[in-house]
Amino acid sequence: MTLSAQTFVSFNLIFILLNVFLGGTSYMIFLERKIASWTQDRTGPNRTGFSFGLHGLWNALKLKFMSTFHFWGLGQPAADGIKMFVKEDFDPQGIDRGLFYAAPILAVVPAMIGWAVIPFGGTIDVPAFSLLWGAINVEAGQAIVAGAPLHIGVIYILAAGSLAVYGVVVGAWASNNKFSFLGGLRATAQMLSYEIPMGLIVLCVLLMAGTAAADGIVNAQAGYWYGVIPQWNIIQQPVAAVLFFTCLLAENNRTPFDLAECEQELVGGFHTEYSSMKFALFFLGEYLHMITAMAFFTLMFLGGWHLPWFDLAIYGESQPIITGILGVALKAAVFFGKMFLLIFLVMQIRWTLPRFRFDQLMRLAWRGLIPTSLALLLATGTLVYLQLDGYLWVANGAIIAIMLVIAPLLPKGKPFNKRIPLAGSRFSPLPD
Repeated sequence: MTLSAQTFVSFNLIFILLNVFLGGTSYMIFLERKIASWTQDRTGPNRTGFSFGLHGLWNALKLKFMSTFHFWGLGQPAADGIKMFVKEDFDPQGIDRGLFYAAPILAVVPAMIGWAVIPFGGTIDVPAFSLLWGAINVEAGQAIVAGAPLHIGVIYILAAGSLAVYGVVVGAWASNNKFSFLGGLRATAQMLSYEIPMGLIVLCVLLMAGTAAADGIVNAQAGYWYGVIPQWNIIQQPVAAVLFFTCLLAENNRTPFDLAECEQELVGGFHTEYSSMKFALFFLGEYLHMITAMAFFTLMFLGGWHLPWFDLAIYGESQPIITGILGVALKAAVFFGKMFLLIFLVMQIRWTLPRFRFDQLMRLAWRGLIPTSLALLLATGTLVYLQLDGYLWVANGAIIAIMLVIAPLLPKGKPFNKRIPLAGSRFSPLPD
């Protein structure tokens, strides 16, 4: 059997990354709990090791340290996984059983396929070689280090990400719970509203790069302006980057946009009635979506695998696109490093910012993000047509200045959440 270089690289990358992401998701949850504890001046999980209560076994194997050493709490994700497997799987009365079981699958599958087009390591030069004593022959050639290097890769990511809403809505509808139903309605309105500015920002980047292929967008950023300024899109389009990051938070139902599941109002929202592994699939889908979202932001605005200035010191010029296995490993390390920093930022935002009210959420999208992203698209298209795309940062600044002038002139509407006097409170004391 003969395989092309691209087929060989894609199959191996899918197998490796799928296992890395599935295993890493559990430790992302552990990381979020630690970040929460650091933010709130607590210790966080630090006691659960890998003994799992099998003290007699470890003592018999002369491995007493497995019972006494806590491994800094790194056994907590494994313990949580075991708990999800063995706890009661309860089905409430009156549910739509088929949809109730399908919803967690609809939530996790799009998250498991969205990252397939991400070019984590540029392009690798593969020599010809054989495997299994000549049973498999790999042809020589160049291969993009991605699971599925599609020419419409960015459109694929948007399509896969938009499917996530179906898991939330179907689960909310099938649960036969009013809190879940309200969470599903919120999720529908939120995701549809924030997909509009996100799509417009994607169009801005596509106009700049001249391609919808994910590797083409990254390759276009692997250079310098004036020999020193990285050609990252975030430098030319800082406003678009901020808007895009905001939309990603909303699409992932992350704080301050987690109105679909806010515990204070909806007792857990769309997954209130879920337990055991069905709930774990929702949880898994959220964190896998976060991985894909941060990879998406990295390739769109942070240059993907490009590490600025170090390549000038090593190569004397911008980082080469086509490299060997060592170069691919270094590029992948840079890509994952940027993703990790973004994930840390997303987690820190959760424990820093309060949640929006729903009217504020809708106002931000329809009166803020959508008009601004439309203006950015108009400015980007005009400057790219005039071959003045090096001045997009000026257009970004001008758009923000115009928005700051126009915003106070817009009608504000009726005030929300008027203070209601409560007899006996400090705002409405009882008469003497």
